[in-house]
Amino acid sequence: MTAILKKLAPQSDKQAFWLSLFLCLFICSLILFVISPITGLSKNFGAGNDGYIQLARSLAAGDGYVFEKNGPPVFHRPPLYSLFLVPVALFPENLQRYVIIIPQSILVGFIGMMIFRIAKQLYNQTVATAAVLLFLINPWVYWNAKNPMTAILQTLLYLIFVYLIVSEFFEIVGLSGLIKKTTLWLRGLTIGIFGAGLALTHAAMLPVVFIFIFILFITAIFRNRRHLLPALIAVIVAVCLIAPWTYRNWVVFDRFIPVAGGSGLGYFNGLVQWNIATNDMQRNGESYINASLRVAEIDGNEAVDVHWKGFKDIQIEDKMNRKMVEHLRKNPGLFLKKVLLNIVGFYFPILPYHYLAYKNFSIENIALTIFYMTLWSFALVGIWSGRKEKEFILSAVLVLIAIVFYAMWYILFTIFIGHSLYTLGTIPFLCILSAAGIISFIEGKQVCDE
Repeated sequence: MTAILKKLAPQSDKQAFWLSLFLCLFICSLILFVISPITGLSKNFGAGNDGYIQLARSLAAGDGYVFEKNGPPVFHRPPLYSLFLVPVALFPENLQRYVIIIPQSILVGFIGMMIFRIAKQLYNQTVATAAVLLFLINPWVYWNAKNPMTAILQTLLYLIFVYLIVSEFFEIVGLSGLIKKTTLWLRGLTIGIFGAGLALTHAAMLPVVFIFIFILFITAIFRNRRHLLPALIAVIVAVCLIAPWTYRNWVVFDRFIPVAGGSGLGYFNGLVQWNIATNDMQRNGESYINASLRVAEIDGNEAVDVHWKGFKDIQIEDKMNRKMVEHLRKNPGLFLKKVLLNIVGFYFPILPYHYLAYKNFSIENIALTIFYMTLWSFALVGIWSGRKEKEFILSAVLVLIAIVFYAMWYILFTIFIGHSLYTLGTIPFLCILSAAGIISFIEGKQVCDE
């Protein structure tokens, strides 16, 4: 197995970067220049994106953070990814569909590099190689890379942030560091910068950032108080970088919105998919957003009040958020049932199909279920085979924590669609865990020994 991987796959993080970059660029080009003309699919960005390219176009034109000129200011989309797309938006609109795959492929290249580096540090080079290959055979990586959605950038930033956090944690508790030792203040600065970038890419990551930094803070208090400095600097830097956007929201909307709104709408979007409260949560032909408004008893409709999947009016946003709190207080059991269904549906969307209010059967959901089930099966095999080795179990626990903290916010508030988008940030870690399971099973030895 090792000999085969050495011939066909990357043996360093640099090789992983170039393989991931060029493979992504090639497959995305194949989709756009060959598959699209033949099938008619993906001819343009379409209605499936979340408006980030429109925000980038407005920023490039000097029109502000709006979806179109003279449109209402946007509060439900964080700013960093739109800023990332501004260079793409400077090209003519008919070329942006093709230009975007270049920066997105570069991001995928860095994702491949980080997968290799993390897997090699936690396990060994063979596992690192296998993990990169598992990630690159995932077709949804390339489907997301050709679209102006946050998932690719968010995945990369999450990988880097977790890498930095775990490295600092290892330093505090006296284990081998994952990265070369640097000054304490520089480590804190780096953690803060990437943490802020992650939060400003997707608001769901805001609690993740501060929870992980808080873990460093508490660990340093009990194990090594000298390492309080990086945690403190990280918090200060993250807050200072996020604060200007929070201040913008306060000035424009007269509301405290740390990064982005939309939690109330997201909550009801995630609720109406399941036929668990009434027999009529989402009607045939009714969009999930219109169903959410109806269930929340909000007057209005998607065509008038919602643009790129968020409210135009902050007053309706406030009302929806109040309805969310009220519903949570009155229906804790229903919320728990929804969460349990989401846990199953997050990776295996075909399994809870029976509970859907609006049955939307697709080949993609079957393929996603099979692919993710395969990865999880190998991961569990690896955990079982290495259960007696402390180093192996520690690595597995760290990877699982990274998966759980990323996924839990989506499980609480998201909807049934877009699983390749929502799960993408966890897939690099799942591929690492799965690769460790495959190698330990095939080679019949613990993969942390090399």
